[in-house]
Amino acid sequence: MASIENVTSRKILNSRGEWTIETKVFLDDGSIGVQPVPNGASEGENEAVDVDPETAIDIVNNTIANVLIGKDAENQKDLDETMVKLDGTPNKSKMGGNSILSVSLAVSKACAVSKNINLYEHLATLYGKRPKNGGDLHFPTPIFNVLNGGKHARNDLSFQEFMVIPALNTPYNIAYQMGVNIYHSLEEVLSSDDFETAVGDEGGYEPHGLCCTTALDYVKQAIEKKYDVGSDVFLGMDIAAGSFFENDKYNISEENIELSTSELFEYYERLLDKYELIYLEDPFYEKDREGWRRFYSKHSDKLMIVADDLVVTNPVLLAGVIKDKLANAVIVKPNQIGTLTETLEFVRLARKAKMNVIVSHRSGDNVDSFISDLAIGIDADFIKSGAPARGERVAKYNRILEIWDNNN
Repeated sequence: MASIENVTSRKILNSRGEWTIETKVFLDDGSIGVQPVPNGASEGENEAVDVDPETAIDIVNNTIANVLIGKDAENQKDLDETMVKLDGTPNKSKMGGNSILSVSLAVSKACAVSKNINLYEHLATLYGKRPKNGGDLHFPTPIFNVLNGGKHARNDLSFQEFMVIPALNTPYNIAYQMGVNIYHSLEEVLSSDDFETAVGDEGGYEPHGLCCTTALDYVKQAIEKKYDVGSDVFLGMDIAAGSFFENDKYNISEENIELSTSELFEYYERLLDKYELIYLEDPFYEKDREGWRRFYSKHSDKLMIVADDLVVTNPVLLAGVIKDKLANAVIVKPNQIGTLTETLEFVRLARKAKMNVIVSHRSGDNVDSFISDLAIGIDADFIKSGAPARGERVAKYNRILEIWDNNN
């Protein structure tokens, strides 16, 4: 049994050039786990609250460390519950979700080092699965955000992500290559029509002057250079509807329209008739439960209706969503809830309800691949890490490719 010998935190920059924290956990057998904390731009109202980095560092170094030093590092549940109890608030606002998460995840990394196993094997054990040998591993399908809008870009496009999704039976290494090919094809088709190809926070292109349908048309055109849309590759969108919900209306400014819930529902109906969409994330504002309920009732049999802001990786909120039949797929972001234990509880509940599980990065991220091992460890259906570009995005995809190469 390895115990915690020390915990220290420091300030680092994330991919948006904003300060965040990185925590190191030292075990008494010499093992070390290091974990930076990502930050979101588009956040649900019920996410764990971060404190400013300087405060977080002080809390980790002088409060959390004092409580955890000497404890059994392999008892993740006890460590996480100790920190949650020490905080004592429903959203971790006293000590900060960032402070708590950095320690929680770093502990799991240190334990994997201590046990001389892969991180995904340790996470599988914590999740309640027997670690699998290479041939038995399940690899998530990558979801590539190739065109950015919303809060991830500066192009006045309301919808946040336009994504390409390889067919589910595609081997991971081939799916990755497909994403890369489509990404470069999209650059070509945009450039040929004189659109700029600067990239947004998540590595996707952020051309000005597009609306939803023209964006989807360009993505389809890029796919069709090498693949069949609706067979080899499908389309998805993160609407992030809460980001343009104002005065009880959905304001799609680039089209100069304000839509009620019913009108937005009809807007989606037209898109589904025209495009090979299999994935819509946050199609309605998180408090617009009637919109979610009606949309699920009509489309859940043929479409992934994905909850992010609606559930924010919170098991309590997820239980309500399952009961009310609002979504059939969920985003998993550990920093939304603040501990590994609660994240795994959330995934177990989603699985029990037969929901698709999508492990996701954040727009302000780090060159860290924890979520890649998490996706493998919990048998996630999908992983979202932005475009196949920018170091903090490809670190996640490359880690899964490394696991793939080591086991095939």
